[in-house]
Amino acid sequence: MIAKLTAEQEATLEKVRDEWLAVGLSTEPADRAAAENGVRAAYRRAGLTPPRVMVWLDSPLAGCIGSAMLRPDQVRDQVWGQVRAQVGAQVWPQVWGHVRAQVRGQVWDQVRAQVRGQVWDQVRAQVRAQVGDQVGDQVGDQVWGQVGGQVWGQVRGQVGGQVGGAVWGQHDAGFLGWCDALHRIGVTIDVEGLSLVARNAGWWWPMRDAAILTDRPETLHRDPQGRLHCTTGPALRYRDGWGVYAVHGVRVPADLIEDGWDVQRVLSEGNAEVRRVAIELTGWDQFIHAAGMQLVASAPDPGNSPHTLELYDLPDRLRDMYDDEARILLCTNGSVEPDGARRRYGLPVPAHHDDPVAAAADLYGWPVEAYRRLEVRR
Repeated sequence: MIAKLTAEQEATLEKVRDEWLAVGLSTEPADRAAAENGVRAAYRRAGLTPPRVMVWLDSPLAGCIGSAMLRPDQVRDQVWGQVRAQVGAQVWPQVWGHVRAQVRGQVWDQVRAQVRGQVWDQVRAQVRAQVGDQVGDQVGDQVWGQVGGQVWGQVRGQVGGQVGGAVWGQHDAGFLGWCDALHRIGVTIDVEGLSLVARNAGWWWPMRDAAILTDRPETLHRDPQGRLHCTTGPALRYRDGWGVYAVHGVRVPADLIEDGWDVQRVLSEGNAEVRRVAIELTGWDQFIHAAGMQLVASAPDPGNSPHTLELYDLPDRLRDMYDDEARILLCTNGSVEPDGARRRYGLPVPAHHDDPVAAAADLYGWPVEAYRRLEVRR
């Protein structure tokens, strides 16, 4: 039994973590031959006959549609309806026709529980009372935090609930990285098949006599915190054009990024997080004036002359954007942007404030009189 890791083993964990982060975030085209070999190995490991037919599709959305085609009619019709609602009536015929041509005439029988579940039971039994938690903290959790928490979660959210039968391929990097790390420090684990698929392809659907495999994304954009983020197009885009739009990890409708929203569209949005993102993309200073928000008070900014601090009431339609009652403090950035301008930005402050200087002091955690005595920024 391994009770404590050596320095060499500790260094191995960092190496494994970086390797599997690269797997989970890869945008390289799939290596189809290698991935198919991994599928065959995973089936054999689960005691199943490898599939005779491998069907390749371009995205998890296409994979969901393709797998639905192989289900019993009553399940298939329900899934089609839900996926069709996700992609829109205009796009649906094109997606349907493309996928249908590639998967017609095959049979459905879900074996994911056997392909992945047996491996999980083996891993859990072997690492109990050993160093599984430590490896999980340093490899599995760190990789999952960047790959699963953002990329997998956003893809799953975008295609709705139609992914229950999928094995996550590259987006299983947290689990497979954890297994790989344990294997390299001496805990024998056989995830060779699953790992081979993950290193070479995206999501896949195991079935009797057939498997649906999908390519990896074509582009992936993240912010410095590792969250999906792009303000000019999809943050995650697959080779068939399907993708996920997100701003700092918040999934948003495509038209917010592609077309921009006016004030009425922002105010009509039901999701508070999406509304907040839409306002930030517009710019609080522009939105405040376009929406006719009520000015509570204004005052010179003691630390940023000659600029002012302005305190505004939120419209009723925006009050649910924050956990507590809030007003918006409109400030001017102390530093100059590359184009020479100074950006104006809005910050939520507790609603009890009616003095913008006191509200600004509260944001910094300073006594208000101390904030009033700040030297003017030079």
